[in-house]
Amino acid sequence: MRICWIHPTTQTSELAPLWDALKRTITPALLRDTTIEHRYLKHSGNFTRSLYAEHLNSVLMMDEAMRAEREGFDGIFFGCWNDPLWEAREIIDIPVASVGEQSMLAALAIGQRFAVVTVSEKTAVAIERDLHLYGLRDRAIGRPVRSIAPESDAALLLGAVTGTHDEAASRFDAVAQTCVADGADVILVGCAYYGPLLRRAGYTHVSGTRVPVIDSTTVAIKYLEAMVGVSHATGVVKTGGALFRSPARARILQARSALAFSVEGESRE
Repeated sequence: MRICWIHPTTQTSELAPLWDALKRTITPALLRDTTIEHRYLKHSGNFTRSLYAEHLNSVLMMDEAMRAEREGFDGIFFGCWNDPLWEAREIIDIPVASVGEQSMLAALAIGQRFAVVTVSEKTAVAIERDLHLYGLRDRAIGRPVRSIAPESDAALLLGAVTGTHDEAASRFDAVAQTCVADGADVILVGCAYYGPLLRRAGYTHVSGTRVPVIDSTTVAIKYLEAMVGVSHATGVVKTGGALFRSPARARILQARSALAFSVEGESRE
């Protein structure tokens, strides 16, 4: 099984230790025949904490997703809570998963009420919007998405990579404690990068409780493995109903051509 993990950023050299840490942490959790190829955007502004910036980034992530389908991957994973998930499912005919939707669905089988602890107030707004979109609001607590403070920056992230993870875990735990007090019995880590890093560091439960802190990224990838398995076993990838029914390919190419945008190897004819 070949999975294409699409990142929302370029492959910046300063974060090379992060990319290595993610591979080392997640690979042992995969099925024996599963391989993941990491794809990074060529022109990302490396900024997602904005609805407008997310909108721009989604075009670039879709570009990589369409390329991955043409190259024969079995599944596509959007490795960011800011993602064009439903847009991808509309035009792509292999399983597409996101760290957000898939980990939220997994939380339903783990507990009764979940919450998401994320990295910034802007990201919290975007995640709560998706929670409503996915129809899962009733299974989350009041004020279901909360941000750490101070919000995450490169120093905090790289500290978690290099082993000085106490500060990151402390910030997440402080917010998770408020979620538990408000009725959460499952906490999702609202960042594709911190989930594996915190799990690797041993932070798997809210301190002083039995409430699990879920590595949303690894859980979502395992969910995608199941989605690919279902598609191979039954032939079902997605509905042909109105929302995810693929428009005529010519119409999609026409729309992309109007924006002077094309995918490498894709004909505009």
